[in-house]
Amino acid sequence: MIKESLLYFAEDTTSSDSGGLYSASSFLGMEVASATTCKLTFKAATNAAAVATVVVSFTGTFKDACKTIAGALNSNTMTVVADEANGVYLEPFHGTVTVDNVV
Repeated sequence: MIKESLLYFAEDTTSSDSGGLYSASSFLGMEVASATTCKLTFKAATNAAAVATVVVSFTGTFKDACKTIAGALNSNTMTVVADEANGVYLEPFHGTVTVDNVV
């Protein structure tokens, strides 16, 4: 039984930072990165990095993307937000995913 919401992201790559599973309690914020991408920031899971970031593309408005993330953060389940490797996305997210745990 999951006691806290978890958000999953994966790149379409085999690099060491190709994916991440982040708890709602580690969520620090979300900001616009460009007209069609947003950056989510989480507390790092290890002491190797100060924060973990995920950049993901979205359609529609940034406000709608924020509402989707807010819903996932309050779901008490594991939510696949953007899995580029398998082509699975939570609407309105799509396309390229960049996971970076070394910031």
